[in-house]
Amino acid sequence: MTTPYWLVSLPLNGSSADETWATLQRHTGGSNDLSVNYRLGCPDLRVGTLDSLLALSDDLVKVNALAEQVVEKVRRQYVDLSSSPSANSSVMGGNHESGTASHSLTVEGESVERYMTTFEWDEAKNPARRALKETVEKLSDRLARIDDEFKLKCGQLTTSKNLLNAVNRKSGAGINAKDLCGIINPANLVETENLTTLIVQVPKLKTEEWMDSYETLSSFVVPRSSQVLHVEGDNELRSVVLFRRVVDAFINAAREMGCTAREYSHDPEASRSAKEQKSALEQEVAERSESLIEWCQMSYGEVFSTMMHVCVVRLFVESILRYGLPPDFQAILMKPNLKHSTKLRKILNEEFGKGASSHWDDGTTGDDQVGISEDMYSYVSLSMKV
Repeated sequence: MTTPYWLVSLPLNGSSADETWATLQRHTGGSNDLSVNYRLGCPDLRVGTLDSLLALSDDLVKVNALAEQVVEKVRRQYVDLSSSPSANSSVMGGNHESGTASHSLTVEGESVERYMTTFEWDEAKNPARRALKETVEKLSDRLARIDDEFKLKCGQLTTSKNLLNAVNRKSGAGINAKDLCGIINPANLVETENLTTLIVQVPKLKTEEWMDSYETLSSFVVPRSSQVLHVEGDNELRSVVLFRRVVDAFINAAREMGCTAREYSHDPEASRSAKEQKSALEQEVAERSESLIEWCQMSYGEVFSTMMHVCVVRLFVESILRYGLPPDFQAILMKPNLKHSTKLRKILNEEFGKGASSHWDDGTTGDDQVGISEDMYSYVSLSMKV
Protein backbone atom coordinates (compact mmCIF):
# COMPACT_ATOMS: atom_id res chain seq x y z
CA MET A 1 0.00 0.00 0.00
CA THR A 2 1.32 3.43 -0.95
CA THR A 3 0.90 6.43 1.33
CA PRO A 4 -0.06 9.80 -0.24
CA TYR A 5 1.64 13.01 0.82
CA TRP A 6 1.13 16.60 -0.22
CA LEU A 7 3.95 19.10 -0.52
CA VAL A 8 2.45 22.56 -0.29
CA SER A 9 3.76 26.06 0.07
CA LEU A 10 1.48 28.50 1.86
CA PRO A 11 1.85 32.26 1.25
CA LEU A 12 2.64 34.24 4.38
CA ASN A 13 0.64 37.29 3.27
CA GLY A 14 2.27 39.51 5.88
CA SER A 15 2.16 36.89 8.63
CA SER A 16 5.21 35.21 10.08
CA ALA A 17 6.09 31.60 9.28
CA ASP A 18 5.19 30.65 12.88
CA GLU A 19 1.77 32.32 12.60
CA THR A 20 1.07 30.56 9.30
CA TRP A 21 2.09 27.23 10.83
CA ALA A 22 -0.14 27.84 13.86
CA THR A 23 -3.09 28.65 11.60
CA LEU A 24 -2.57 25.47 9.61
CA GLN A 25 -2.34 23.35 12.73
CA ARG A 26 -5.40 24.97 14.27
CA HIS A 27 -7.61 24.20 11.28
CA THR A 28 -6.25 20.84 10.10
CA GLY A 29 -4.22 19.16 12.82
CA GLY A 30 -4.93 17.61 16.18
CA SER A 31 -8.59 16.78 16.85
CA ASN A 32 -9.59 18.05 13.40
CA ASP A 33 -8.06 14.85 12.03
CA LEU A 34 -7.70 16.33 8.56
CA SER A 35 -3.95 16.10 8.18
CA VAL A 36 -0.69 15.39 9.97
CA ASN A 37 1.63 18.28 9.11
CA TYR A 38 5.39 18.79 9.13
CA ARG A 39 7.45 21.85 8.36
CA LEU A 40 9.54 21.18 5.29
CA GLY A 41 13.12 22.41 5.08
CA CYS A 42 13.15 24.45 1.87
CA PRO A 43 16.32 26.55 1.49
CA ASP A 44 16.52 29.98 -0.10
CA LEU A 45 17.73 28.79 -3.49
CA ARG A 46 19.39 30.96 -6.09
CA VAL A 47 16.77 32.55 -8.35
CA GLY A 48 17.59 33.52 -11.92
CA THR A 49 15.36 35.26 -14.42
CA LEU A 50 11.63 34.69 -14.77
CA ASP A 51 12.16 33.08 -18.19
CA SER A 52 14.70 30.66 -16.75
CA LEU A 53 12.30 29.72 -13.94
CA LEU A 54 9.48 29.08 -16.44
CA ALA A 55 11.72 26.82 -18.50
CA LEU A 56 12.98 25.08 -15.36
CA SER A 57 9.40 24.51 -14.21
CA ASP A 58 8.72 22.44 -17.35
CA ASP A 59 11.97 20.50 -16.93
CA LEU A 60 11.19 19.76 -13.29
CA VAL A 61 7.90 18.09 -14.19
CA LYS A 62 9.83 15.59 -16.34
CA VAL A 63 12.62 15.10 -13.80
CA ASN A 64 10.06 14.60 -11.03
CA ALA A 65 8.25 11.96 -13.11
CA LEU A 66 11.56 10.16 -13.79
CA ALA A 67 12.41 10.23 -10.08
CA GLU A 68 9.07 8.69 -9.14
CA GLN A 69 9.51 5.97 -11.78
CA VAL A 70 13.00 5.02 -10.63
CA VAL A 71 12.00 5.02 -6.95
CA GLU A 72 9.04 2.75 -7.69
CA LYS A 73 11.07 0.41 -9.93
CA VAL A 74 13.76 -0.06 -7.29
CA ARG A 75 11.19 -0.55 -4.53
CA ARG A 76 9.11 -3.02 -6.56
CA GLN A 77 12.15 -5.04 -7.62
CA TYR A 78 13.33 -5.24 -4.02
CA VAL A 79 9.91 -6.38 -2.79
CA ASP A 80 9.56 -8.96 -5.58
CA LEU A 81 12.99 -10.45 -4.95
CA SER A 82 12.84 -10.35 -1.16
CA SER A 83 9.38 -11.96 -1.07
CA SER A 84 10.47 -14.80 -3.34
CA PRO A 85 10.82 -18.18 -1.57
CA SER A 86 14.29 -18.46 -3.08
CA ALA A 87 15.46 -15.14 -1.61
CA ASN A 88 18.61 -15.44 0.45
CA SER A 89 17.51 -15.71 4.07
CA SER A 90 20.65 -14.00 5.33
CA VAL A 91 19.79 -10.92 3.30
CA MET A 92 16.11 -10.97 4.26
CA GLY A 93 16.62 -11.92 7.87
CA GLY A 94 14.25 -14.82 7.24
CA ASN A 95 11.30 -12.52 6.44
CA HIS A 96 9.57 -13.07 3.12
CA GLU A 97 6.51 -10.88 3.58
CA SER A 98 6.44 -8.27 0.83
CA GLY A 99 4.96 -5.55 3.03
CA THR A 100 7.63 -5.96 5.69
CA ALA A 101 10.33 -6.21 3.04
CA SER A 102 9.41 -2.79 1.65
CA HIS A 103 9.53 -1.35 5.16
CA SER A 104 13.16 -2.43 5.53
CA LEU A 105 14.19 0.02 2.81
CA THR A 106 15.72 3.06 4.44
CA VAL A 107 16.95 6.51 3.49
CA GLU A 108 20.13 7.67 5.18
CA GLY A 109 19.57 5.10 7.92
CA GLU A 110 16.02 6.28 8.64
CA SER A 111 12.62 4.93 7.64
CA VAL A 112 11.16 6.60 4.56
CA GLU A 113 8.51 8.39 6.61
CA ARG A 114 10.98 9.69 9.19
CA TYR A 115 13.33 10.88 6.45
CA MET A 116 10.50 12.83 4.82
CA THR A 117 9.11 14.29 8.00
CA THR A 118 12.53 15.43 9.23
CA PHE A 119 13.89 16.35 5.80
CA GLU A 120 16.91 18.63 5.67
CA TRP A 121 18.41 19.99 2.48
CA ASP A 122 21.75 18.32 1.63
CA GLU A 123 23.92 21.41 1.25
CA ALA A 124 27.08 19.35 0.59
CA LYS A 125 25.67 17.67 -2.51
CA ASN A 126 23.40 20.51 -3.59
CA PRO A 127 24.75 23.94 -2.62
CA ALA A 128 21.84 26.36 -2.29
CA ARG A 129 23.77 29.17 -4.01
CA ARG A 130 24.53 27.10 -7.09
CA ALA A 131 22.51 27.99 -10.18
CA LEU A 132 19.17 26.22 -10.04
CA LYS A 133 19.51 24.89 -13.58
CA GLU A 134 22.83 23.25 -12.66
CA THR A 135 21.34 21.76 -9.49
CA VAL A 136 18.46 20.25 -11.46
CA GLU A 137 20.89 18.87 -14.07
CA LYS A 138 22.98 17.19 -11.38
CA LEU A 139 19.89 15.71 -9.74
CA SER A 140 18.71 14.46 -13.14
CA ASP A 141 22.14 12.96 -13.90
CA ARG A 142 22.08 11.17 -10.55
CA LEU A 143 18.69 9.65 -11.35
CA ALA A 144 19.81 8.59 -14.83
CA ARG A 145 22.94 6.91 -13.43
CA ILE A 146 20.95 4.91 -10.90
CA ASP A 147 18.38 3.99 -13.56
CA ASP A 148 21.13 2.76 -15.89
CA GLU A 149 22.70 0.67 -13.12
CA PHE A 150 19.28 -0.78 -12.30
CA LYS A 151 18.59 -1.75 -15.91
CA LEU A 152 22.05 -3.35 -16.23
CA LYS A 153 21.67 -5.46 -13.09
CA CYS A 154 18.11 -6.47 -13.94
CA GLY A 155 19.22 -7.39 -17.47
CA GLN A 156 22.00 -9.60 -16.14
CA LEU A 157 19.60 -11.38 -13.79
CA THR A 158 17.02 -11.84 -16.55
CA THR A 159 19.64 -13.33 -18.87
CA SER A 160 20.70 -15.85 -16.22
CA LYS A 161 17.08 -16.74 -15.45
CA ASN A 162 16.30 -17.24 -19.13
CA LEU A 163 19.26 -19.60 -19.54
CA LEU A 164 18.20 -21.57 -16.46
CA ASN A 165 14.60 -21.72 -17.67
CA ALA A 166 15.81 -23.08 -21.00
CA VAL A 167 17.71 -25.84 -19.21
CA ASN A 168 14.70 -26.61 -17.01
CA ARG A 169 12.39 -26.73 -20.02
CA LYS A 170 14.74 -29.21 -21.62
CA SER A 171 14.66 -31.33 -18.44
CA GLY A 172 10.88 -31.43 -18.61
CA ALA A 173 10.70 -31.73 -22.38
CA GLY A 174 9.65 -34.71 -24.46
CA ILE A 175 11.78 -37.75 -24.99
CA ASN A 176 13.61 -36.28 -28.01
CA ALA A 177 15.10 -33.44 -25.94
CA LYS A 178 15.25 -34.97 -22.49
CA ASP A 179 18.49 -36.13 -20.89
CA LEU A 180 17.81 -39.79 -20.16
CA CYS A 181 21.15 -40.65 -18.60
CA GLY A 182 19.84 -40.50 -15.04
CA ILE A 183 16.74 -42.49 -16.00
CA ILE A 184 18.00 -45.31 -18.22
CA ASN A 185 20.07 -48.13 -16.79
CA PRO A 186 22.65 -49.11 -19.45
CA ALA A 187 22.24 -52.74 -18.35
CA ASN A 188 18.79 -52.66 -19.99
CA LEU A 189 20.23 -51.72 -23.37
CA VAL A 190 21.27 -54.15 -26.09
CA GLU A 191 23.91 -52.78 -28.46
CA THR A 192 25.70 -55.07 -30.95
CA GLU A 193 26.93 -54.82 -34.51
CA ASN A 194 23.44 -55.56 -35.84
CA LEU A 195 21.09 -54.89 -32.92
CA THR A 196 20.21 -51.67 -31.12
CA THR A 197 17.75 -50.53 -28.47
CA LEU A 198 15.27 -47.71 -29.06
CA ILE A 199 13.65 -45.75 -26.24
CA VAL A 200 9.93 -45.18 -26.82
CA GLN A 201 7.59 -42.75 -25.05
CA VAL A 202 4.24 -44.54 -24.86
CA PRO A 203 1.13 -42.80 -23.46
CA LYS A 204 -0.42 -44.96 -20.74
CA LEU A 205 -3.71 -44.95 -22.63
CA LYS A 206 -1.94 -46.66 -25.52
CA THR A 207 -0.02 -49.25 -23.49
CA GLU A 208 -2.30 -52.12 -24.47
CA GLU A 209 -2.27 -51.13 -28.14
CA TRP A 210 1.52 -50.83 -28.00
CA MET A 211 2.00 -54.27 -26.53
CA ASP A 212 -0.30 -55.78 -29.15
CA SER A 213 1.39 -54.14 -32.13
CA TYR A 214 4.99 -53.05 -31.51
CA GLU A 215 6.45 -56.33 -32.78
CA THR A 216 4.79 -55.75 -36.17
CA LEU A 217 5.51 -52.04 -36.65
CA SER A 218 8.44 -53.08 -38.82
CA SER A 219 10.30 -56.24 -39.70
CA PHE A 220 13.19 -57.54 -37.61
CA VAL A 221 11.83 -56.47 -34.19
CA VAL A 222 12.96 -58.74 -31.36
CA PRO A 223 9.86 -60.35 -29.83
CA ARG A 224 9.00 -59.56 -26.20
CA SER A 225 11.81 -56.97 -26.04
CA SER A 226 9.69 -54.00 -24.88
CA GLN A 227 10.26 -53.38 -21.18
CA VAL A 228 9.12 -50.50 -18.94
CA LEU A 229 12.17 -48.42 -18.03
CA HIS A 230 10.55 -45.39 -16.38
CA VAL A 231 7.09 -43.98 -15.65
CA GLU A 232 6.56 -40.22 -15.73
CA GLY A 233 3.12 -38.63 -15.51
CA ASP A 234 0.86 -40.01 -18.22
CA ASN A 235 3.69 -41.66 -20.13
CA GLU A 236 5.88 -44.72 -19.93
CA LEU A 237 9.38 -44.98 -21.28
CA ARG A 238 9.81 -48.40 -22.86
CA SER A 239 12.64 -50.15 -24.63
CA VAL A 240 12.43 -52.12 -27.84
CA VAL A 241 15.25 -54.13 -29.48
CA LEU A 242 15.48 -54.37 -33.26
CA PHE A 243 17.88 -54.57 -36.15
CA ARG A 244 19.70 -51.33 -36.90
CA ARG A 245 18.63 -51.34 -40.57
CA VAL A 246 14.92 -50.91 -39.67
CA VAL A 247 15.32 -48.12 -37.12
CA ASP A 248 13.92 -45.34 -39.35
CA ALA A 249 10.96 -47.44 -40.47
CA PHE A 250 10.12 -48.34 -36.86
CA ILE A 251 10.37 -44.72 -35.64
CA ASN A 252 7.98 -43.56 -38.38
CA ALA A 253 5.51 -46.35 -37.64
CA ALA A 254 5.59 -45.60 -33.91
CA ARG A 255 4.92 -41.92 -34.62
CA GLU A 256 1.82 -42.83 -36.63
CA MET A 257 0.32 -44.61 -33.64
CA GLY A 258 1.08 -41.68 -31.30
CA CYS A 259 4.31 -42.91 -29.73
CA THR A 260 7.73 -41.25 -29.89
CA ALA A 261 10.78 -43.44 -30.45
CA ARG A 262 14.41 -42.36 -30.48
CA GLU A 263 17.85 -43.84 -30.63
CA TYR A 264 19.77 -43.50 -27.42
CA SER A 265 23.46 -43.45 -26.67
CA HIS A 266 24.39 -43.63 -23.01
CA ASP A 267 26.83 -40.77 -22.34
CA PRO A 268 27.36 -40.17 -18.61
CA GLU A 269 29.96 -37.47 -19.31
CA ALA A 270 27.46 -35.38 -21.31
CA SER A 271 24.86 -35.88 -18.59
CA ARG A 272 27.30 -34.83 -15.88
CA SER A 273 28.22 -31.74 -17.90
CA ALA A 274 24.52 -30.82 -18.27
CA LYS A 275 23.96 -31.19 -14.53
CA GLU A 276 27.00 -29.05 -13.79
CA GLN A 277 25.72 -26.40 -16.19
CA LYS A 278 22.33 -26.36 -14.47
CA SER A 279 23.94 -26.17 -11.03
CA ALA A 280 26.18 -23.32 -12.16
CA LEU A 281 23.20 -21.41 -13.57
CA GLU A 282 21.20 -21.91 -10.37
CA GLN A 283 24.13 -20.54 -8.38
CA GLU A 284 24.49 -17.62 -10.79
CA VAL A 285 20.79 -16.73 -10.50
CA ALA A 286 20.97 -16.93 -6.70
CA GLU A 287 24.08 -14.74 -6.55
CA ARG A 288 22.71 -12.15 -8.96
CA SER A 289 19.39 -12.06 -7.12
CA GLU A 290 21.21 -11.51 -3.83
CA SER A 291 23.42 -8.86 -5.42
CA LEU A 292 20.39 -7.04 -6.82
CA ILE A 293 18.62 -7.15 -3.46
CA GLU A 294 21.66 -5.59 -1.78
CA TRP A 295 22.00 -3.02 -4.57
CA CYS A 296 18.33 -2.04 -4.17
CA GLN A 297 18.82 -1.66 -0.42
CA MET A 298 21.81 0.64 -0.94
CA SER A 299 20.48 2.59 -3.94
CA TYR A 300 16.93 3.14 -2.74
CA GLY A 301 18.07 5.67 -0.16
CA GLU A 302 20.03 7.64 -2.75
CA VAL A 303 17.28 7.68 -5.35
CA PHE A 304 14.59 8.57 -2.79
CA SER A 305 16.71 11.37 -1.37
CA THR A 306 17.29 12.65 -4.91
CA MET A 307 13.53 12.58 -5.60
CA MET A 308 12.87 14.50 -2.39
CA HIS A 309 15.35 17.19 -3.39
CA VAL A 310 13.75 17.40 -6.84
CA CYS A 311 10.35 17.89 -5.20
CA VAL A 312 11.67 20.64 -2.93
CA VAL A 313 13.29 22.45 -5.89
CA ARG A 314 10.05 22.14 -7.82
CA LEU A 315 8.06 23.44 -4.85
CA PHE A 316 10.43 26.41 -4.53
CA VAL A 317 10.29 27.26 -8.26
CA GLU A 318 6.48 27.02 -8.40
CA SER A 319 6.23 29.16 -5.26
CA ILE A 320 8.37 31.93 -6.75
CA LEU A 321 6.34 31.82 -9.97
CA ARG A 322 3.08 31.91 -7.97
CA TYR A 323 3.89 34.33 -5.15
CA GLY A 324 6.78 36.36 -6.58
CA LEU A 325 10.00 37.63 -5.02
CA PRO A 326 11.37 37.73 -2.42
CA PRO A 327 10.49 34.20 -1.24
CA ASP A 328 7.61 34.62 1.22
CA PHE A 329 6.03 31.26 1.94
CA GLN A 330 6.05 28.33 4.35
CA ALA A 331 6.80 24.89 2.87
CA ILE A 332 4.78 22.09 4.45
CA LEU A 333 4.72 18.30 4.13
CA MET A 334 1.18 17.05 4.73
CA LYS A 335 -0.08 13.53 5.30
CA PRO A 336 -3.77 14.02 4.52
CA ASN A 337 -6.68 12.03 5.81
CA LEU A 338 -8.07 11.04 2.43
CA LYS A 339 -11.56 10.53 3.84
CA HIS A 340 -11.73 14.27 4.39
CA SER A 341 -9.44 15.56 1.65
CA THR A 342 -12.17 17.63 -0.02
CA LYS A 343 -12.80 19.45 3.26
CA LEU A 344 -9.05 19.84 3.75
CA ARG A 345 -8.63 21.42 0.32
CA LYS A 346 -11.47 23.82 1.02
CA ILE A 347 -9.94 24.94 4.33
CA LEU A 348 -6.53 25.46 2.74
CA ASN A 349 -8.15 27.58 0.03
CA GLU A 350 -10.15 29.65 2.51
CA GLU A 351 -7.28 30.26 4.92
CA PHE A 352 -4.35 30.60 2.53
CA GLY A 353 -5.92 31.48 -0.81
CA LYS A 354 -7.26 34.89 0.13
CA GLY A 355 -7.29 37.21 -2.83
CA ALA A 356 -6.85 34.40 -5.34
CA SER A 357 -8.59 34.84 -8.69
CA SER A 358 -11.76 32.88 -9.32
CA HIS A 359 -10.17 30.34 -11.67
CA TRP A 360 -8.46 28.57 -8.76
CA ASP A 361 -10.14 25.34 -7.68
CA ASP A 362 -11.95 25.85 -4.37
CA GLY A 363 -11.62 22.25 -3.29
CA THR A 364 -15.35 21.47 -3.54
CA THR A 365 -15.26 19.43 -6.75
CA GLY A 366 -12.99 16.63 -5.62
CA ASP A 367 -9.45 16.06 -4.51
CA ASP A 368 -6.40 14.79 -6.35
CA GLN A 369 -8.50 12.85 -8.84
CA VAL A 370 -6.91 11.60 -12.02
CA GLY A 371 -6.84 14.44 -14.50
CA ILE A 372 -6.91 17.24 -11.93
CA SER A 373 -3.82 19.39 -12.36
CA GLU A 374 -1.70 20.04 -9.32
CA ASP A 375 -1.66 23.77 -10.04
CA MET A 376 -5.45 24.11 -9.84
CA TYR A 377 -5.32 25.40 -6.30
CA SER A 378 -4.84 28.88 -4.93
CA TYR A 379 -1.62 27.75 -3.28
CA VAL A 380 1.20 25.59 -4.58
CA SER A 381 0.51 21.88 -4.10
CA LEU A 382 2.42 18.82 -5.29
CA SER A 383 1.47 15.19 -4.61
CA MET A 384 3.66 12.18 -4.06
CA LYS A 385 3.04 8.56 -3.03
CA VAL A 386 5.57 6.43 -1.18
